[in-house]
Amino acid sequence: MKSLSSMGIENLLRLLNENKVKYVIIGAFAFPFYGYTRATLDVDIFVKPEKENIERLMEALRNYGYDLQDLTIQDFLENKILIRQYTLEIDLHPYVKGVCFEEVWKNRKKVRLKDVEFYIPSLEDLIKMKESAGREKDLQDVKILKKLKS
Repeated sequence: MKSLSSMGIENLLRLLNENKVKYVIIGAFAFPFYGYTRATLDVDIFVKPEKENIERLMEALRNYGYDLQDLTIQDFLENKILIRQYTLEIDLHPYVKGVCFEEVWKNRKKVRLKDVEFYIPSLEDLIKMKESAGREKDLQDVKILKKLKS
């Protein structure tokens, strides 16, 4: 499997930053910054669910090359959006079980991938998200993340 960094994640993050999108990278892509690596095929992005932020998000995604012609701002505000174009698969979340965006944004941690800075959730918020998701793989992640926390 190609690493996500070789599939243009830096370019997408750069465009999100340039467009001043409020977002936090969640899920398995955030794990290595806490010392845990698990294979993942997509990037989960928690976006602030407000109209102006979604407009900036859509502009960044269009600039990246994603086709959004069938999607509206309302779609992004109300639904998890899965984009499966090109080699970089992204899941955009306006809401995440167990947390609210403002709480995650307040507790966020700044990290760097090559020359691009971006935010991931605090370890505590990442654990809350995984516990609330409740799938078997999420609960396995929680066990490991809690060990890293102690």
